[in-house]
Formats: sequence, C-alpha cells, structure tokens
Amino acid sequence: MKRKEAEAAGSTAREMRRTADLLNALARADSSPSQKARARAHPEMERIARRFAAINDTLEKGVKAGSVSRAQLRSIGRNFAAIGKALNP
Repeated sequence: MKRKEAEAAGSTAREMRRTADLLNALARADSSPSQKARARAHPEMERIARRFAAINDTLEKGVKAGSVSRAQLRSIGRNFAAIGKALNP
C-alpha cells in the first residue's frame, strides 16, 4: 500500500473507531422516563449493522489478499450508500 493510501486508511480507521465508541456510549446512556415511554425499535439500525458486517467481510478479504480490488471498493461504496439511505429514508 502506498504511503498516502496507508495514511488515508489509518485516518478512516480512527474515525470509524470513534463512531463505534460514540454509538456504544449512546447505547449505554440512561434515558429519561419520557424518552423510555417514546422508545421504539429501530429496524434500520439492524439493516445498517448488516451493511457494516458486509463491509467488514470485504475488508477482511482485502487484508488477506494484501489489497482491495476495484470491485471490492465498489461493493464497499454500495454498502455505505445503502447505510445513507437507511438513515435518510
């Protein structure tokens, strides 16, 4: 991997870890009684989790191969686009 690509990958990984940490903190946050009363299931979060799992599967294959192909990058992009659609129906 070229130096600039490695730096971009490292920066992306740091921000994704930060996102994961914030989502975990949100999941553990105490809700007020009124928030609990209004709480509902969010099926889009399950769909988003499946898309991230697909992205991770593709990245694992890239790690084993030593690089990610253009087709794999397109697959990752499609999964991120689907995440965006799930968040903005």
